[in-house]
Amino acid sequence: MAETQEKITEKEETIDVKAIVLKYAHYWYYFLISIFFFLFISFLYNRYSKPIYSVSTTLLVRDDSNSQLGAENLLEGLELFSGKTNLNNEIAILKSYSITKQVVVNLNLGISYFKHGNIQTSTLFEESHLPFLVEVDSTHLQLCSKNFFVTLLEDNQFELRVDFDNQFIYDIRTGKFNKNIDDGVSIKKMYRFGETINTSYFSLVINKNNNYVFTEDKDFSFVLHDINTLLDVCVRNTTVNPINKEASVLKLNIKGNSPAKNVAYLNSLTDTYISNGLNKKNRMASNTITFIEQQLIDVSDSLILIEAKLEKFKSENPNLAVAYKESGAFYQIQQLYNDLSIIETHHKYYESLLKYVVENEDNKKIVAPSSMGINDPLLTNLISRLSELYAERQELQLTTQKRNPRLISVEAQISHLKSTLIESIKNIIASNQINKNEFKDRINNFESEIKTLPKSERDYVYLQRKFILSENIYKYLLEKKEEAKIAKAGNVADHEVIDFARLDSKTPISPKKNLAYFIAILLGLGIPMSVIFLRDFFNDTIRSKSDLTNSTRIPILGLIGHSDKPTNLVVLNSPKSVMSESFRAIRTNIQYLAIEKEKKVIAVSSSVGGEGKTFCTMNLATVFALSGNKTILIGADLRKPKIHEDFSIDEKIGLSNYLINKSSVKQIIQKSEIDNMDIITSGPTPPNPAELLDSSKMGELITHLQKEYAYIIIDTPPIGLVTDGVSLMKYADINLYIVRHMYSNKRMLSFVNELFENKRVANLNLIVNDFNQNQSIYGYGGYGYGGYGYGGYGYYEQEEKV
Repeated sequence: MAETQEKITEKEETIDVKAIVLKYAHYWYYFLISIFFFLFISFLYNRYSKPIYSVSTTLLVRDDSNSQLGAENLLEGLELFSGKTNLNNEIAILKSYSITKQVVVNLNLGISYFKHGNIQTSTLFEESHLPFLVEVDSTHLQLCSKNFFVTLLEDNQFELRVDFDNQFIYDIRTGKFNKNIDDGVSIKKMYRFGETINTSYFSLVINKNNNYVFTEDKDFSFVLHDINTLLDVCVRNTTVNPINKEASVLKLNIKGNSPAKNVAYLNSLTDTYISNGLNKKNRMASNTITFIEQQLIDVSDSLILIEAKLEKFKSENPNLAVAYKESGAFYQIQQLYNDLSIIETHHKYYESLLKYVVENEDNKKIVAPSSMGINDPLLTNLISRLSELYAERQELQLTTQKRNPRLISVEAQISHLKSTLIESIKNIIASNQINKNEFKDRINNFESEIKTLPKSERDYVYLQRKFILSENIYKYLLEKKEEAKIAKAGNVADHEVIDFARLDSKTPISPKKNLAYFIAILLGLGIPMSVIFLRDFFNDTIRSKSDLTNSTRIPILGLIGHSDKPTNLVVLNSPKSVMSESFRAIRTNIQYLAIEKEKKVIAVSSSVGGEGKTFCTMNLATVFALSGNKTILIGADLRKPKIHEDFSIDEKIGLSNYLINKSSVKQIIQKSEIDNMDIITSGPTPPNPAELLDSSKMGELITHLQKEYAYIIIDTPPIGLVTDGVSLMKYADINLYIVRHMYSNKRMLSFVNELFENKRVANLNLIVNDFNQNQSIYGYGGYGYGGYGYGGYGYYEQEEKV
């Protein structure tokens, strides 16, 4: 048995490609129907799905994250108001809620318009395509996220329909929903264009668009959006990514069914982003110029006052001659005063910066250190980082609650960074004060020489020194002011658009029509194939020749076909039919078995009832008798006798009577209507059929019959249910095992395989019965077939009643 299973397993591992193809080709009509069905679904999907288009634009961003020396770094000193940028930070800015809100407001995206066709609804964006424009009263509560349906009528009239239930009303001014109003209403009413539509739930005016060319389209709608949800959608739908790792070029992409709207959105987004950057630079320049002008006013007043005193002193002392004017002391004092004037200017800047940082929570009026000629990387970096945090906090305040963890974290970072910046400025001021004191000490050393001069000359020198000091400060401030003006006049955006927004392809990215049809074909093939595979996988019946050859090594002797004839005696009633020829072919094959036997005993059995065992036995006996061989048919199925019904003979006396010694052999043999053929019926059903069939009387009967008959054909009980048949098969020279096509279970062959492998019975062969060409996955080539008709056997149920 184990050897048989190993050999069967080896057969199963061999893949018969031709057989697989033929199996599925048999169900070609299922595949055809399935393919047409899914192609039709794909057609509907392609026809009525809203096309989705991809729109992109590319933006060149100045990226200073690379610290290597380059031309842009060498020119940094000339760009007073160009702050350091980082590509990741710029991506975050482009996807921020603050810049998105500017775009939404600029394009008036708070209201969406739609046109309704018979099946599809299309989005309208361009004003020339809008039959009307909605004007919303921002001081009134509004109904958001609900469709307002508008049907155009004659005489500048329209019908407005809106239905809602349990809907909160939106407050445009606060950007929040009023949860005190939660109601439902249904409105269907006619209005005129330009008429104010005022209800408790919304207030708006629908104005006719005179630039719109009216067509037969009458059904439209519009939706009012709340700002927070709209911003979420816009930010989520917009993707910003570098085109590659080495470049600072960003690709902005958005997908949707309104390409015109998305093109306008991306163009407005890049314009707003670039404008914001340029405005920031210009604001810094303006702050610098304002600061310098304030300083110039103070210095100018001092300079005018000192200049007047100096002129008055000269007029009162016309013959004054300063002897040391060309001396080294005078020159060095003047140089020291020049340097001191710059230090004092920077000192005022630091004090002003410290005061602003302490008193304010923004960076709108901070003057860049570089604009005052101060090159302090640490200070510049702290101011830049603080500006970024202020911007991030402003964005979070628009979109989140105060208890949001991210907002709390940003607030903590701002507080810490401000403390660090304030401490740094204080340290710079202290250091600058020390530097001032050093210069003053050096000036005092040189002034000791001046004290040796006469009083009039000494007074003149003091006045002259103050004048020169104020003049140098004034010149320094004027120089910085002009530099700031030049820088402001020459300000250009740090970023630029490379390609304006456009469709990535005229073909929509969804639905992909060719892909949809391809998937339809795959599904059309795959689903029937899967169903057939699963059905066969879970179906253990004999469906093909390979099912038999993979389940058993028992040779196949012949093939009996399917027939719808009303009688089971097809050989007798239709001797020239294909069915009769199939039994003759089996008769011929049997003659080559047990050739050493002149008279042969043939036992016919099966696994279970209903496989056609009795049918095959009767017709096989008939075909032997019609060929001139004296034949006797024994109905040894004592549990479910059937033979007497088809031959219309008496069932009262039969095999069971002989086995219990109630009748003789002669008494139980009955003549049939067929020449050369006698029959022994089963007789009355005994209570112990297994013991009777296994008794010596059965052997004696067969020995006795062999003296008179050339062929003894025994209809045995099914061996898959009871053991009666095995006892009878031991007496047979040839054993035939019936397997019914599309009915017999492969697992039931395990018992007969054991009989075959252990050679417990002689000349065991298979006959495939009830073969239906229309249901066959692929044929049993080389065996031929005929016809067969046989009702349900129901053997196991009868066995339980015995």
